[in-house]
Amino acid sequence: MKKKVMLKGKLLRVSILLIALFTATIYLVTNSRVNSLMDKSIKTKVDNISDMGLNIISSKYVGSWKIKSGKLLIGDNQVDNSFNVLDEIKEKTGAHVSIYLADEKVATSERNAKGERTLGERAPNEVVESVLRKGTNYEGTENIFGEKYAVKYMPIRDNSGKIIGMWSVAVPNSAIGNQRMQIIAMRASIVVISILCGIIGCIILMFYAKKFLTDIDTLKVSFLETNKSSNKTQQRVISLSLVLIFTFFIIWFTIQGFTIGNVVNNLENGNIKDRLDVNSKLGLMLFDEIYKGDWSIKDDKLYKGKVCLNDNDVVLNRINYNDNYFSTVFMGDISVSTNSSSYDSTKTIGTKAPSEIVDTVLKRGEEYVGEIDIAGKKYMAKYIPLKDASGKVIGMWNLGVEKKVVAKQIRNIRKNITQISLLAIIVAFSTFVYLSVRMVSDIKNYKVSLQTNIN
Repeated sequence: MKKKVMLKGKLLRVSILLIALFTATIYLVTNSRVNSLMDKSIKTKVDNISDMGLNIISSKYVGSWKIKSGKLLIGDNQVDNSFNVLDEIKEKTGAHVSIYLADEKVATSERNAKGERTLGERAPNEVVESVLRKGTNYEGTENIFGEKYAVKYMPIRDNSGKIIGMWSVAVPNSAIGNQRMQIIAMRASIVVISILCGIIGCIILMFYAKKFLTDIDTLKVSFLETNKSSNKTQQRVISLSLVLIFTFFIIWFTIQGFTIGNVVNNLENGNIKDRLDVNSKLGLMLFDEIYKGDWSIKDDKLYKGKVCLNDNDVVLNRINYNDNYFSTVFMGDISVSTNSSSYDSTKTIGTKAPSEIVDTVLKRGEEYVGEIDIAGKKYMAKYIPLKDASGKVIGMWNLGVEKKVVAKQIRNIRKNITQISLLAIIVAFSTFVYLSVRMVSDIKNYKVSLQTNIN
């Protein structure tokens, strides 16, 4: 009989299969979690623009929404065919914004390929059902001019609470194009690193098999084993499984530390900066709508038009869309107003801005985005220069979020990826041990069967 048992060949094939399955598990889980992160980022951006945009429009016009002579108005101001504010929101955020009278679009920043505004279009049936009939917000995706957009529709109500129209925002998925490139790079890195680590693991397995499993690789030696040597074989196979599990850990820690971790950190930091950018631009629009006039300093106080902003947090509270965020107004480098819902105003009013921010914003007149330390806490913040009528920088306005909020979101994502990856490692290890022991048992049983036939 010439047949060989080739145990080490079987073990190597099982090892390669399990490494491939483990890599696929990490890839699919990571890809799913990161895609969820991107979807959440777009949704948050849509929510911010929707809330702030509607806030700006409500601040621009005095009065309630109503229908008069078949036209949509706010107070005495006709909203139909009014585009200036919508176009400015589009310019600052890249999002399409529209207003509907019932289900008909009567004002929009959206233009077709010919440059014509898409007025008169009807909202989709599912939107009408959710917003106009049920009075709930609608969130989803739409194809606009061949491009996919994340959309949100909100009901517009008159003074009596009756729904008379809708407010909508559409953010293109391409708005996070740079981040998508990072995701593509992450996917490629996972595959490449897994293949390299898998190859290294298989090389280690082959050397181990050649050194310790040669004596059970042929039919002759396998059949002449004693029970003691058979047990020794099982011990060797189990130790081989430890080599395999070590290979899994190398793959996991390499990918987790140098690929997933860096990409997730960069993505979430990028998302935070994008939200700060959008909300700071819309925040300045809100300042301009609520307080008409130029920024100025009079009697050692900061003014917007005729309104003194020292200890005035009216606009700041309306800009602060999340309790984890804060907003502060500076006269020169001294804070004069701050959002007390997330910031202790008694401690921060009168404090000086960090020197690097003063150099960038006050001296060079440029925006500053980065990490700052305030009262022992780290924040991600954006500072914008405030200029008087002559163009001189006289103050700053900032919007920020505490870094622990960002870190928590990142930790949650990595925690989920880690949990599933470790589960995959345990399953792979258990499977390998089970199959290995079965293979050795099959060899032993085959020996006994053959010896019986010979006798």
